[in-house]
Amino acid sequence: MKILVANWRCIKNPEMGGAEIHFHEIFKLIVKMGHEVTLVVHSFTGAKAEETIDGIKIYRVGSKFVFKHMFKRFYKKHLAKNNYDLIVDDISKIPMDTPRYIKKPIVGILHHIHGSTLYKEIPWFMAYYISQCEKLIPKYYSKTPIFTVSPSTKNELAALGQPEEKIDYLYNAIDQELFENTKVEKSETPLLVYVGRIKKYKQVELVVDVLPKLKEKYPDIELHIGGSGDHTEELKKYVVEKGLKDSVKFLGFLSEENKAKLLGRAWVFVTMAMKEGWGITVIEANAMNTPVIGSDVPGLRDSIKNEKTGYLVKIGNETELVSRISELIDDKEKRNEFSRNAKEWSLKFSWQASADHFIKKVKEWYPELS
Repeated sequence: MKILVANWRCIKNPEMGGAEIHFHEIFKLIVKMGHEVTLVVHSFTGAKAEETIDGIKIYRVGSKFVFKHMFKRFYKKHLAKNNYDLIVDDISKIPMDTPRYIKKPIVGILHHIHGSTLYKEIPWFMAYYISQCEKLIPKYYSKTPIFTVSPSTKNELAALGQPEEKIDYLYNAIDQELFENTKVEKSETPLLVYVGRIKKYKQVELVVDVLPKLKEKYPDIELHIGGSGDHTEELKKYVVEKGLKDSVKFLGFLSEENKAKLLGRAWVFVTMAMKEGWGITVIEANAMNTPVIGSDVPGLRDSIKNEKTGYLVKIGNETELVSRISELIDDKEKRNEFSRNAKEWSLKFSWQASADHFIKKVKEWYPELS
């Protein structure tokens, strides 16, 4: 098949996150399966207008503020004539509304409905605009099959009005080979870890807030934060204001190998995000025998098996968060049990399985592509 994909960002974009990893890992395998994949994304400073990465042909057009309109123009002027078999609309930011002007087989990929979390990140008028666009998804995509990455997202999409028979799963996964080949070496002293984008809605401050109480019981406990984002400097200032500079380490961007090693050193991975589509780093932590404590919110409810691979806690409940972390530090037997469960759970998610499922389901939805 000749496949054209519209997504806001590519894997090289400085603001890339889970949605971009999800696309790239699945579609580079689809290329290896013999299909042709072209991706159109918005540009960024220093980016090439055209590039091929892992067999995926990439065009970068316009900025992030006008990409929706630039894609439509670029498609009509340059790509419509290419006779693509399938259009993939990766609805990871503002919906592109491709079914309004492209009359070919289309499938969507939706990571999560942003909703109120947008108001934590961007000016209210932009948040309002995007949230209203999300509410219109069933209006423009009601006849378009959409993959979601978790049961929570499926339920949110169905609640908006998308027909359930038009929704299926395309799970996030991990590089199984990388984690199998990385030795697990736990820290000698209690180590909490967060890895991911540092954004306001990730609420890493809530993890920082419980450190003083934990340090009363475990003086050597540390929190290591891997990743980057536009909230990094503000978070660093917050840590200093709390008098925790010596207990919190910012590691910046990590290579995949160093990320795996860090996750393998952790006693507990902690994430207090307001919302997730799924949480790839949860499964990556699990792959390194590390249980996860996370907020009881959509997405994390799916990736964390409560009381088996970790715990779900209510956002803002410091007492519960301290209690759950302490429990896994004090009870080595339970920590080891959760670690074993976590490893077993992580083995269920491979990018190849997701790539195979994508092709299989697309052909079910559109038999003419078989």
